[in-house]
Amino acid sequence: MYVVLTRVKLKPDSHKACAKMFEETNPELVSNEPDWLGARMMFDRDTEVVTVMATWKNVESYKQLSSSSEFQQTMQRFGKFFASPPEISFNSLIVELAPQNN
Repeated sequence: MYVVLTRVKLKPDSHKACAKMFEETNPELVSNEPDWLGARMMFDRDTEVVTVMATWKNVESYKQLSSSSEFQQTMQRFGKFFASPPEISFNSLIVELAPQNN
């Protein structure tokens, strides 16, 4: 499993609109991606940085999606919120911990 981390500094007071657009666009964008496992979006209020953690079975599937015109057009729409270019890293998940259900 892989975690694709995307971090970007947002313009002031744009995190709610950015989150709303993410909720509206992401489900359709990944609807035909069998290797997509989920995503979380977090916002650091102190630094105005948003981080998206997307989990994938195969990182190549993300890379293929990210090169599509649909993805590129969606990212252009997000550009109005960005105060810096996105930083993207590809990470192999080596440990995952969660509470055990009893």
